[in-house]
Amino acid sequence: MTPPYIFNNLLRKKTHIAKYVVIIIAVLLSGCQMTTPIENSAQESVNYGRYYVWLKTLDSQQLIAEEQLQSSGGTDNSGTLRDSQGKLILIYSLPNSRLHQPYKAKRLLNDLLLSEQAVAEDNIGFTNLLRDQLNSQLNLLQKHEKLKNTLTDSNDHYNEVINKLKRQLNQTDTDLNRVNKQLNLLKKIDQRIDQQG
Repeated sequence: MTPPYIFNNLLRKKTHIAKYVVIIIAVLLSGCQMTTPIENSAQESVNYGRYYVWLKTLDSQQLIAEEQLQSSGGTDNSGTLRDSQGKLILIYSLPNSRLHQPYKAKRLLNDLLLSEQAVAEDNIGFTNLLRDQLNSQLNLLQKHEKLKNTLTDSNDHYNEVINKLKRQLNQTDTDLNRVNKQLNLLKKIDQRIDQQG
């Protein structure tokens, strides 16, 4: 009598255990599937720090070729529009290059940061540093432009003063020539008087 009862209990426990095992395996597998795309996207993202260091090694012609490649969206299948945009930001941020355009770099960076696709986590610090550097650069450029305008205005003012002084000097020369002619005339008159007397 007891063996069938024990067998039924054991069978019920195994069924419950089997159900739990199936549920745990399903949860583990779904967890793996959920994390796989995140890992792939992290692997595919560009390391902007390394890319910037690589850009610094390029000569002018290579840099122009790289800019054209990234402007066309890149040629490799893994390159996304976001990655190309990020690379263009770095190209336009390079100081002392023919392609240095901080206003354009800042506009592209703002577009990138406002886009739906967030920057990869390992690039957030670099992106924030770049934004701060571009803000400082643009601030310096604005101060430089303001100083340049002030110097131009001062230069125009000084040129006007110099031209006025030149006119006065020319007038003084003209007056001096007239006085010299009158003196010469008076000397001639004085000589005639002396000769007649």
